[in-house]
Amino acid sequence: MNRELEKLLNPFAAHWGLSELTPDQQGRYSVVLDGHLRIALFQTGPHIYLEARPGALAADARQVAEHLSHLLRKQLAGMEQHEEVLSLDPTTDEVLLFRRMPAQTLSLDQLEKALETFSNRLEFWRRELSWGSSPPASLPMHIVFP
Repeated sequence: MNRELEKLLNPFAAHWGLSELTPDQQGRYSVVLDGHLRIALFQTGPHIYLEARPGALAADARQVAEHLSHLLRKQLAGMEQHEEVLSLDPTTDEVLLFRRMPAQTLSLDQLEKALETFSNRLEFWRRELSWGSSPPASLPMHIVFP
């Protein structure tokens, strides 16, 4: 069994004053940031994964396609700047956000930076999903002439 993640999490917990992190039955560690952002960390083979569930698709079946289209356009537009990827759990219609990193070369500093970036993207996608099938209307642009 690969233990790179376990070796990183012990100093991570100590650095941030967290109690010792222990895995669940599936071997996933759970970290809660800012009191509400739950992120699962786990290792599969040579990779460490960060995973979160920012929300679900629109409840109204008529809006699901439009909502999914909106999310995919946003995901595609940001793919060059962000390593996080959206996916869909087909059994629950929950949106999954994940990131994969190489386990053997990952340092504690890199893990902390990855968690920070991931939590920012998680917050972004939570906002996107809370809007429902369409984003809020843009604010009117005001032009002031001298």
